[in-house]
Amino acid sequence: MGIEKIKLPAIKKHNSLTDGYIPKSSKQVLPDKLLNALYYKYEREGNKFVMSLQELKQLLGLKSDGNVERIYEAIGILRHPVSVRDFTYKGKKAKWASISFLKEAVRWVEKENYIEFEISDMMIEVLKQKVGYTELDLDICSRFKTKYGLKIYEMYKRYYKLEESAQDINLGIVKKDLDELNKKFGTDYKTPSGLLRGIKRGLNEIEKITGEKIECFYDKKEKFFVFFWQKKPEYPKLRIPYKRVDELVEWYMKHRENEFSMANIEKYKSQLRQAILEDEFEGLDTLYRGMLAFKYNILDPEKYYDSKNGKYRDFEEKKKNLFDI
Repeated sequence: MGIEKIKLPAIKKHNSLTDGYIPKSSKQVLPDKLLNALYYKYEREGNKFVMSLQELKQLLGLKSDGNVERIYEAIGILRHPVSVRDFTYKGKKAKWASISFLKEAVRWVEKENYIEFEISDMMIEVLKQKVGYTELDLDICSRFKTKYGLKIYEMYKRYYKLEESAQDINLGIVKKDLDELNKKFGTDYKTPSGLLRGIKRGLNEIEKITGEKIECFYDKKEKFFVFFWQKKPEYPKLRIPYKRVDELVEWYMKHRENEFSMANIEKYKSQLRQAILEDEFEGLDTLYRGMLAFKYNILDPEKYYDSKNGKYRDFEEKKKNLFDI
């Protein structure tokens, strides 16, 4: 009888862990995959939990008959302390502390197919006080065989929607220096060239596993590794510039305020916004062109309209028309 394969879930990994690195893990990827697996259990069961070897191996992407010694080694690495700053623990403010994520792990003789884990109480308090998380799919993360691939993928997911100032809004970009990436990948390169070779392997692995295309080059002038990617439209059906959606909703409500009661106005605004985002508002063209004409004195909206895809590009704001009431 075959072993039933569990469905691997998504986790919301704290950015303090996503941005950090595991000390003394060299270029091994297993400790990082173990950290994700333990974080998944912590999210659902608290700081003390039991995992079967079968479940643990599937979360780590290991074969069912894989060597458990590799898991022991990864557990040992997760018990190495990391530095954390500026948090409160049991009413006291800490400026700095050295804490391990994993407090202890035990495999008892009478329950040899299970391992008991306990996450550090202090580390949990640190996580609770730090804001932000990155959503990761463990099914994808478990497939990585290189630390380069997994860590770059986590970084990509972490910064996917962020953008550098004065950059194309459709371009995601992250800059990291040599020292930071050496710590993240567990390497000790003195020059960018060696690290770029490893990064290239990681990027190839990411594309093979996820289909996502990420590029990287080293900026010699600024001395940064630059990772960048094309962002997919968040609302593919939206036909007007995203920055104009809320403005259009407010403009519409302002000119129809007598038709709505205060009790349902917020609900209607939310529904209208969603309809515009999903291109389900029948009078969108008339409404948007009306706002362009009366609020911005744009009497020729066709020059901002692409007849091929039915979408409007944004415009440079001019002085408002006197009739904007």
